[in-house]
Amino acid sequence: MDATLPALELQDALQRFTTQFADRVTQAMEALERASQAAIRDEALRKNLLYVSSALEITSGLDPEVNLLDMIVFVHLSRATLEKHWIPVLYREMGADLAEVFARSEKELEALAEQALTSAEQTQILNVVDTWLAENPNQFRVEGIRLADFARMAGTAAAERAMQTRGLLSSVSTASRAANQALLLTERGLFLLHRMPSVWRLQARLAARDVVADLATELLEDPEASVPRMARRARKIALHAAIYLGVLLAVGILLWLLRSRFGG
Repeated sequence: MDATLPALELQDALQRFTTQFADRVTQAMEALERASQAAIRDEALRKNLLYVSSALEITSGLDPEVNLLDMIVFVHLSRATLEKHWIPVLYREMGADLAEVFARSEKELEALAEQALTSAEQTQILNVVDTWLAENPNQFRVEGIRLADFARMAGTAAAERAMQTRGLLSSVSTASRAANQALLLTERGLFLLHRMPSVWRLQARLAARDVVADLATELLEDPEASVPRMARRARKIALHAAIYLGVLLAVGILLWLLRSRFGG
């Protein structure tokens, strides 16, 4: 890989992409989360959390160039399974806005990849993903798959794909390893600090939905015993929220100090 973008610039570009991607996905999911069918609402909330948290996880990786490869894999896989499974099976016409988000995101990644990958490498990575999709037509939960995973998948059919994957990963320029790792780490940390509250809100919404469902069942089975349990759960949730906010503040101060130290 002969990258023309310095590591810090590539990392910054990926962070901008991820911020826009997360906002677009969350907005597109709003209609699905208001659907009359509970199955659509629940899956949309889970998918929203998976899409956003996966993008954040990828962008906060150690090597910006590997992060780019993984982001291409993530978006391409997610778009393919969305169009082949989730829209025809569950979302139907309500998934049109989400499909547009992924189509737009893939085009933006292509433009970014042109600055960091050769045409042959861009074609190769998409061929690896498309081959895997063809070999696994019933696999529609793909948000956690990364490029390195293809090299670890067993089977004769995967041997050539594994070699291609290792070739892509080994072609990553060593320039990023020589970059200022302290500054890169600080930038990643500040980026995550800014975006994590939105992920936490999604997690809280999903957890609250599960808690409400559990409490409704308990109230029907044993109303008197369920009231103390509800109070204990409320106190526990409040404690966790306070701890989360305290940690967030402490990390924010530390990262600000590091940025002041290494960023000039």
